[in-house]
Amino acid sequence: MKVIDLGRALEDSMQVFPGDDAPVVERLDSCGCRSKKLTLSTHTGTHMDAPAHMLCSGATLDALAPESFFGFGFIVDVSGCAGREIEPADLGLSAAELSAADFLLLRTGFDAKFGTEAYFKNFPVLSARAASFLAEQELKGVGVDAISVDYVESADSPVHQILLGAGLVIIENLTGLDRLPYKEPFCLTALPMSIKEADGAPARVMAVLEN
Repeated sequence: MKVIDLGRALEDSMQVFPGDDAPVVERLDSCGCRSKKLTLSTHTGTHMDAPAHMLCSGATLDALAPESFFGFGFIVDVSGCAGREIEPADLGLSAAELSAADFLLLRTGFDAKFGTEAYFKNFPVLSARAASFLAEQELKGVGVDAISVDYVESADSPVHQILLGAGLVIIENLTGLDRLPYKEPFCLTALPMSIKEADGAPARVMAVLEN
């Protein structure tokens, strides 16, 4: 069995979505004990969006069943779509093939740009047609190795609206998706921090391979 960490460690002043406050991580060592104080947004680092993030009547993460955070993952490589929208044909997956997946992870390759201004620009996002296609499948969530599933400058966040509106969760700021096989199922755990009435939360995301 091989376990691959697909998330980023939380750290002081790490890059966040424009307009969000950067996290603050302070050491509070005393009496021979080590401790840290964290001040951060629920959408810091590798994190999960709940339907409540965008929808007034959407479910919060703590209202979702534990089964919502486990399942089989699929990865598709959409790195060739940089600078444009991802259409259904770019996914290269039929509804029958997607029926074996609980989570679809989109590899844009933009995780390599994390920490630079280029991370915010020209990453591919799903078109409304592609997002609607995924929303119609029996998926639990969609993840991406980019800052967002919508363009940074988007005013109405259509991809969030479509996916969250269908009851899916969204995982953003993943990394290392190139270490996993494409279009082959693997076990995935995506565990958000347990926060009461959470619209989102930092998440620990792991892929488990047989060998």
